[in-house]
Amino acid sequence: MKIRKYLIPVLSVLALASCNYEKINTNIYGITEEEMKQGGLLYGAPFMDMQKLVIPIGSPTESTGPGNDLANTDVMSAGNYIGYWGMNNNWNFNTEATWNFTDARMNYAYQNFYSKLFRAWNDIYKYTKDSKEPTDKEVQAVANVVKVMGWLRATDVFGPIVYTNAGNGDIAPKLDSQETVYKAMLAELKEASQVLAGTTTKVLSSYDVIYDGNAQNWTRLANSLMLRLAVRVHFKDQELAKEYVSFALNQSNGGVIETVAQEAKIQNTAKLPLMNSLIPIVEDYGECRLGATIWAYMQGYSDPRLAANFVAGSYGFESLPPTNDKALSTAVKTGAAKPKVDASSPLFWLRASEVSFLKAEAALYKLTAGDPKTWYEEGVAKSFEENGVSGVDNYLRSDVKPKDIERTLKYNRTYSCKLSTNNVSPKWDNSDSDEVKLQKIITQKYLALYPNAVEAWTEYRRTGYPYLLKPAYEKAHVSIGAEEDAVTPERFRFAPTEYGTNPNMSEVPTLLGGTDQGATKLWWVRDGRPKQPK
Repeated sequence: MKIRKYLIPVLSVLALASCNYEKINTNIYGITEEEMKQGGLLYGAPFMDMQKLVIPIGSPTESTGPGNDLANTDVMSAGNYIGYWGMNNNWNFNTEATWNFTDARMNYAYQNFYSKLFRAWNDIYKYTKDSKEPTDKEVQAVANVVKVMGWLRATDVFGPIVYTNAGNGDIAPKLDSQETVYKAMLAELKEASQVLAGTTTKVLSSYDVIYDGNAQNWTRLANSLMLRLAVRVHFKDQELAKEYVSFALNQSNGGVIETVAQEAKIQNTAKLPLMNSLIPIVEDYGECRLGATIWAYMQGYSDPRLAANFVAGSYGFESLPPTNDKALSTAVKTGAAKPKVDASSPLFWLRASEVSFLKAEAALYKLTAGDPKTWYEEGVAKSFEENGVSGVDNYLRSDVKPKDIERTLKYNRTYSCKLSTNNVSPKWDNSDSDEVKLQKIITQKYLALYPNAVEAWTEYRRTGYPYLLKPAYEKAHVSIGAEEDAVTPERFRFAPTEYGTNPNMSEVPTLLGGTDQGATKLWWVRDGRPKQPK
């Protein structure tokens, strides 16, 4: 027993030091499964892996790998499409950056969005799924919150995924429609919230880099994530939305994220050394630069968050358009503005400002009580606080429009696009139609979500807002079978190799309600989604 006493902490250190957290063969050391549970080792390593995989991030020694993963999931794709970033490369028009969804890149994306997280989650699920132990139920609850956070991105990019059958041991599991996935996620979040709301001790605190094992904060995250999902589905299933909005916002269920201190983010800690995975794309490759769309909004609105999130280049806040069709340029590396990021900058899962905007939309569509204006203005104010800038009162009184691009982009002089037509200002007007109010809510939400690119892309596809700049590469739509006026892809497609590994993939077109291509709309896209003016 003395040997076991000393081996357990030694093994914990070894597990933390390992980049890949390989499974430890307990039989070699004679340690029982129960003893590993007590030390947290059985669940701790895969739980750390799960947190790293929601939005790809890794240790400083792993920078190229997680950096490339993030480029695939968020930077070259979602963040490029919605104009958070412009890409200083066209990769010979052969990547998702210019809407060319090659087999290799789509297989890579499915691994990044889904498969890697499955392996880590399943290492926990197989031990907790049948357990009656309260501590195991708590571990499963926090693991399921992380799973939903990660796989929400997967379904919002691909559509159908294996969800209700995940972890069942099937060699060829059946996929679920996105509607089924959302309903299952909402139910799991409710269950996790109920388990964690009554938890008085810390959960996996030695391995939790988000909340240090604080069950109350995990409850808030579960409810806030539930609110995100519930609001997203209200155009398709209003009663389902009302049910879960009501639960999430009921204070007796543990509450939602309301302060900066409660937000969910991942960054470098003494517990787990990490480096922001934007660094190699921004600094090493010189490819990720200020996007023209977010510049047009922030410049037009005189938004102080522009300087909070970006560093001016030698030509000031010079930007690049979506799906930039120019090759890698040394001049752009130094001349265009770039994201303000350092190694310890966090990646954000869910922030307090987003919760306020979710409340605003919920109130607007009578999913909950309250004044949309109050929640809208609170969302803007919280975003200013999150970004450490002042002047929100003047900003909310502003009645200006975003800037138009009129052949003034230094590095793409042939590009022009009007963004001001039928667009909105920050100032709220109670006499506006509900449609204009929604446009204001989502436009400000878009600015507050930065740099959460997949979430911003999802909200655009769902609502049609905010208005975005058109792609610079005029043939981008051809690759995904879209109409010529498409502003972004609707989704990623599955690689043919996925069809070869699971015969149930043949059901994807039925589950999707259309062909497996980038132009097929996902389930939560509202009917009559507006097209932005040309």
